[in-house]
Amino acid sequence: MSNYSLIYVTCGTKEEAQNIILSLLEEKLIACGNLFPAVTSFFHWEGKIDKSEEVVMILKTKTKLFSKVEPRIVELHSYEVPCIVKIEADYMHAPFANWIEETLK
Repeated sequence: MSNYSLIYVTCGTKEEAQNIILSLLEEKLIACGNLFPAVTSFFHWEGKIDKSEEVVMILKTKTKLFSKVEPRIVELHSYEVPCIVKIEADYMHAPFANWIEETLK
């Protein structure tokens, strides 16, 4: 298991994504969050193919904090079924990993 993870999350609005990122930063559950403000998602929902404009977040954190991050995202998120995907980092540039370590003490 890697010490560090990226968490991929989609949201319906930029404001919601910013709120989630700022809350997780304030709670020291993530060291950084990136927001990609314009993606078009296509998906199956309630028996049909649907399409929605969304924003994507990539959150950087310690893997051991994921068990706290996930329920907070669910709590803050407006979706009935939010996309939350943990991607363990096989490699991370050492100075960046050190920054995460220091940030999330």
